[in-house]
Amino acid sequence: MLEIKQEQKIAPILTQRLKQAIQLLQLSRLELVEAIEEELKENPVLEIEEKEEEQREEEGSLKEDLIEFLEKYSPSEDYGEYEEKEAPDYERVLRKGQSLRDYLRWQISLSDFNPLERQAAEWVIENIDDNGYLVCDLEEIADESGFPKELVSCVIEKIKKLDPPGVCARDLKECILLQYKANDEEDPLFELVLKKYFELLKDGKIKEISRKTGLPVEKVREIHDKLKSFDPKPGRNFAEEATIYVVPDVYVVKKDDGFDVVLNDEELPELRISKYYLDLYASGKVDQETRRFIRNKIKQAEWFIKSLEQRRRTLYLVAKSIVRFQEEFMRKGIRYLRPLTLKDVAMDVGVHESTVSRITTNKYMSTPFGTYEMKFFFPQKIGKESGGNVSADSVMNLLKELVEKEDKKNPLTDDEIAKILKERYGIKIARRTVVKYREQLGIGSSRERRRRS
Repeated sequence: MLEIKQEQKIAPILTQRLKQAIQLLQLSRLELVEAIEEELKENPVLEIEEKEEEQREEEGSLKEDLIEFLEKYSPSEDYGEYEEKEAPDYERVLRKGQSLRDYLRWQISLSDFNPLERQAAEWVIENIDDNGYLVCDLEEIADESGFPKELVSCVIEKIKKLDPPGVCARDLKECILLQYKANDEEDPLFELVLKKYFELLKDGKIKEISRKTGLPVEKVREIHDKLKSFDPKPGRNFAEEATIYVVPDVYVVKKDDGFDVVLNDEELPELRISKYYLDLYASGKVDQETRRFIRNKIKQAEWFIKSLEQRRRTLYLVAKSIVRFQEEFMRKGIRYLRPLTLKDVAMDVGVHESTVSRITTNKYMSTPFGTYEMKFFFPQKIGKESGGNVSADSVMNLLKELVEKEDKKNPLTDDEIAKILKERYGIKIARRTVVKYREQLGIGSSRERRRRS
C-alpha cells in the first residue's frame, strides 16, 4: 500500500514539472525572461549567478524523475562548442504584429486539438488568407498534406469555431452564417433568406426577395440591414502592420568552411541554487517542516535550471539542423529554400516532432539574407515535373521576380504566370494557387497592375 501511495504523489508532480519544461520550450525571449523573473520571486532558494563569480560545481545529483525526463526528451548530440563563440553585434529588425495565423495557432494550442489534428491544422491555417477565408478546398489540402480527408474536414470544422467569428469560411455566405451562429441567435426568417436568396440579398434586391418569399418589403429590408452588421472580412484587423522590434534568438554566421550557429543569450541570467539554503538544509538546525520546505524548493530549482538548459540545448541543435538542411539558402538566398518538415529535423536531432514545433515557435534566426521566424524554414513542398520538389517560398520568389520584370503596360495574368512557371521551371501549380501566393505577397491582379499610358 505504501508503494501505491508514493506513485499517487509522484505522478502529479512529475506531470506538473514536465508540463513546465515543455512550456519553456515554446516561450519567446521576452516571455522567457518574465518566466525566470516569476520563478525567482516564487522560489527563495533560486538566485542569479553573478558574472564575475567563479562557476560553482553543480550541487548533488538529479532525482530519478529528472533523469527520466532528460533521457526521454534530450537530443543526443553534444552542444558545448557554441559556448566559446562570440555572438555577432546586437541586431534588431522590424516585423508585423500578431498575424491572423499566429492568433489561430495560439487558440489551437489552448483548445482540444490532439497532436495529429494540430499538425493538420498547420496546413489548414497556411491556406487561410489575410481576410480569414479558406482559399483551398478540402481535397487539395488533403492531397498536399497527406492527411486523410476526414481528419482535415474535422480540423476545418474545429477552426471555424475559433475567433474571429467567420474565420475559415470558404465564401462570404458561409462567413456570415458562421458569425450568425457564433452569436447564438435564432432568427428563422434571416436564416431562410440568407441560405436561399443570398445573392439577391447581397445585391440589395429587396423587392425581388419580397416577391419570391411573400415577406413584407420592410421585413426584407430589416434582414438586409442585419446582413450589413456582419464583417465580410473577419481577418482584416490582423493584417494591419504594427511595428515592433524582434531580437534574434539564433545567429547564423558565415565562415570560410561553412556556418556557425550561435545562440543569443543576452539578457538571459544564469541561475544557481543559493548556498545559504543548501547549508541551512544540511545543518539540521531547522525543524522538519522548514527542512521539508527547503528540500522541495531545491528540487524545484534543480528542475527549473535543468529545464532552461534543456531549452537552450534543444534550440541550438534544432537551429544547427535547420542550417544543415537549408545550407543552400544560407549561401544563395530565398530561391534556394528547400522543402522541409518538422519530422525531418526531429529525426535528425533525435526528438519528437512536437518538440521541434515548440522550440521553433516565436523564435527568430538571423541569417546572411535577413532575420526570419524559425517556422519560415519549414516551407511546404511543390512537385516539379522533372522530379524533386521546390518550396512554396521559392515559387513565391519566382512569382515576384516575374511580376517585377513584366511589361507594365501588359502585365501577366494569373494563367500566364502559371504557364511560365510550368514551361520555364517545370513547376506545375494551379491558377488559384498563383492567386493565393500573389495575394500573400501583396501583389495586385493584372488589371490593378496595368500602367495607364
